[in-house]
Amino acid sequence: MILKAVIDTGPLLSALVLHYQRGPRRRPSFDSFLEAPLLVEEHQEQFLNLFASIREKITTSHVIAEMQGLANARLGLTGGDRFEFWHASIDLLIQWRLDEQLVRLLDMASRQELRNRLPDIGIVDTGLIELAAQNGCVLITQDERTLAVRAWTAGIDCRLVKQLIPPI
Repeated sequence: MILKAVIDTGPLLSALVLHYQRGPRRRPSFDSFLEAPLLVEEHQEQFLNLFASIREKITTSHVIAEMQGLANARLGLTGGDRFEFWHASIDLLIQWRLDEQLVRLLDMASRQELRNRLPDIGIVDTGLIELAAQNGCVLITQDERTLAVRAWTAGIDCRLVKQLIPPI
């Protein structure tokens, strides 16, 4: 069981999409957005239950901004659907008591080790690694190529979504 976790954009947005799809009225399918293993309904339930069980969920303000841009670009929601998606998302984030923290660029740039990481992986990923280090907790991501590798190199307990969902 994970008690405290820093959550990356991909897993957080996937959770919001799944929550929205399960809403009271018929919703469009976002299977083209979701990644394996979240294409299987039983895995979707496990994923949402896992997130609900994490006592402290933390992310950065940069993730929130990135998430809105990705949702607008990839989900193609307009008008009332976009309004309902964000209302449902905000309600879930309030229910989860998501702790949104600002990890300032200039604070990261003042530390040489982080300053060297910034041009390579960017402010969002650098901030997530730093936040997980500060909190001594797990970092959850779907980004196996960049973020996970850099987090593991930095000694962070980073877990991929596909590692967290046991096969059925």
